[in-house]
Amino acid sequence: MIHHVVCFRFKPGTTPEAIAQAAQAVLGMPREIPYIRGIAFGPNLAPNAAEWSHVLLVRLDDMDAVNRYAADPAHVRVVTEVLGPIREARLAVDLEVHA
Repeated sequence: MIHHVVCFRFKPGTTPEAIAQAAQAVLGMPREIPYIRGIAFGPNLAPNAAEWSHVLLVRLDDMDAVNRYAADPAHVRVVTEVLGPIREARLAVDLEVHA
């Protein structure tokens, strides 16, 4: 299982409503991308969260699925149309997790 983790910093002035709309779009991706095994999105709860305000976790079977996810039209649409206009920066990592 791969945990695809993305940390976000949104542009100054991004409204809570815009972030809520982004969350709704992100959390809706499994309806169009059936190989997503799990998804979570929300505020970074770490006490030193100033650098990254929000975190996305997507669980996928393997790196092939991660690569398909990255190119999937539903994912690309959310990244470019929803997150792109409000995102200042992001940091992504992929971690293999053995249960």
